[in-house]
Amino acid sequence: MKSLEGLLREGLRGLGRSGWGGVASVGTIAAAFLIMGIFLLLSQNLGLVLTQWKEQVQVTVFLEEGLSMDQIAYLKKKISAEMAVKSLSYTSKEEALASFKGELKGQESLLEGLGENPLPASFQLKVQERYQSPEAIKRLVISLKRLEGVEDVLYGQEWVERLNTTVRLLRLMGLSVGLILTAASILIVANTIRFSVHARAEEVEIMRLVGATKTYIRAPFLIEGLLQGLIGAILSLFLLFLIYKGVLWQLRFSPAQIYGLGVGRFLDPPSLVLTLGAGAAVGGLGSLISVSRLLRI
Repeated sequence: MKSLEGLLREGLRGLGRSGWGGVASVGTIAAAFLIMGIFLLLSQNLGLVLTQWKEQVQVTVFLEEGLSMDQIAYLKKKISAEMAVKSLSYTSKEEALASFKGELKGQESLLEGLGENPLPASFQLKVQERYQSPEAIKRLVISLKRLEGVEDVLYGQEWVERLNTTVRLLRLMGLSVGLILTAASILIVANTIRFSVHARAEEVEIMRLVGATKTYIRAPFLIEGLLQGLIGAILSLFLLFLIYKGVLWQLRFSPAQIYGLGVGRFLDPPSLVLTLGAGAAVGGLGSLISVSRLLRI
């Protein structure tokens, strides 16, 4: 059996002989993984935004006017008993007005002549992590609205649902397009390797006549396919990184701003390793299909 070094040399030699067919194989694999990478990068960063927002999920419960301190204490007890509620804080009418004035930053004069404080007292609720799905929060809001003394309940329902839908759609689109292009990559690699086998038909026939096993004959072609896939995956990651850098440059984001927002991150190490492994697997599978078929003839 040939050594690994010998197989690699033969694989590289075969890759060099494959000419434009090899270039087409590498290019198709690179295009397939680049498109999948773009969808993965988008969904990953939108997922980070969603996760970060969920960590800060706050439901605001506005109270009716004229509630006594006993009624407010009772409401606090009832709301705290909800399984979805992690913690809550109370903001009185006076505190709400003072906070609003602070947000005006020097334009407090706009409130002159306002008369009676129109802002209601409220509870700000933090939601348990396992109850941060849109469906669970919706159930919590319905339950809270039924409580006597509650005027209204607000939270960013539509925004969360839309972002959740967008992330799922991006992942589905990336998977669908990626699978189509991956299948095309396998076929192109298979055709390229088939041409390589035909070009070396005499050499292959001699090896078969002298008793070489199918594994021995197949190995160099398999290495050639693996190399095509690996090079295609590396090229796709390189192009994806250039696109990623270009987008950040266009957005004028500094590293501090990016990590402060929790978005704008490139693929994590496991995703990079998985991409390289998947590229090699695609090339190897295309090679295996082609050589196995030809060796049966």
